[in-house]
Amino acid sequence: MIKTPACYEVAEKFLFRVTLALLAVDAFLITFHQAAIDWPAYSILSGLVLILLSLGFFYRQSGRSAELGSVTTAAGIFILFTGLLSLLNYLLTPNPRPTIDYWLMRLDTMLGYDWPTIVAWAGQYPWFNQVMRFAYISTLPQIVLLVIILALSNRIRELHSLMVSVAIASLMAVIFWTFLPSLGPSAYFELSADVLQRSRPVVSSTYGAEILSHLNNGISLLSPDEFRGMIAFPSMHIVLAGTATLHSRSIRWLFPAYILINLAVIPGVLVHGGHHLVDIPGGIALLVVALACTRKVLEPDHQQELAPDIRIIAESH
Repeated sequence: MIKTPACYEVAEKFLFRVTLALLAVDAFLITFHQAAIDWPAYSILSGLVLILLSLGFFYRQSGRSAELGSVTTAAGIFILFTGLLSLLNYLLTPNPRPTIDYWLMRLDTMLGYDWPTIVAWAGQYPWFNQVMRFAYISTLPQIVLLVIILALSNRIRELHSLMVSVAIASLMAVIFWTFLPSLGPSAYFELSADVLQRSRPVVSSTYGAEILSHLNNGISLLSPDEFRGMIAFPSMHIVLAGTATLHSRSIRWLFPAYILINLAVIPGVLVHGGHHLVDIPGGIALLVVALACTRKVLEPDHQQELAPDIRIIAESH
């Protein structure tokens, strides 16, 4: 059984164990993968994680600042987890399994959705297009900002729920993609030069061609600087947007802003994320499942919080 320091809470222990399991799987797969490893980049990443976790341990053990300890610990875990999970995603390429994009595009057609058409439409409304672009690229920074605010304001329950739900959803998405890969319509449609100039989608046809090549042929260099998001269904941007919004509810000055921004994420994943329309309900479904799993993970922590009160009540009788 993997041991973790006593100062770490239930959620952090869970994340440490999952992250160490990912490290073991990555190490095993690397021995069979043909790609070169960008060891300098991963050494820098590992050094940063070590510094952050050490700072977190120091702040907590010394009693100087539990809040700073939570911030640095959460940052260290997140960087390590996301780095290992993105590496795993690319270690699973080339993926010989047929993509499910054909079936997803058929569903889109039945619903009247066409990706090149909606990207061209967005280019006719520059202001709204820019709002969608900002919202789409803001999802991960939203999570980072929320981790800092929750930790510094000592909202540890919300912080741990945020961390665990994002981790579970991300891991589930990679596992699903391993067996039922999808890349999104950007890998299969060409956009005209005029549409590209007007809309400037974050995920363009060029991006789609790159990830299609990675899926079929693998990648020559495994580096955190070279990785691209490859998972279309379910949409992780929808998961991140929903998770950030739900976990910002206790912060009255931030919650309304997150609602407005993340409403724009919904059309943004179509225009700037190169997604199928059905990726959106897929992301919502994944979010619901991840939150339910998170509740199960945090249940022991909740029971520990209730235990002293239960004992007091019992002793009083």
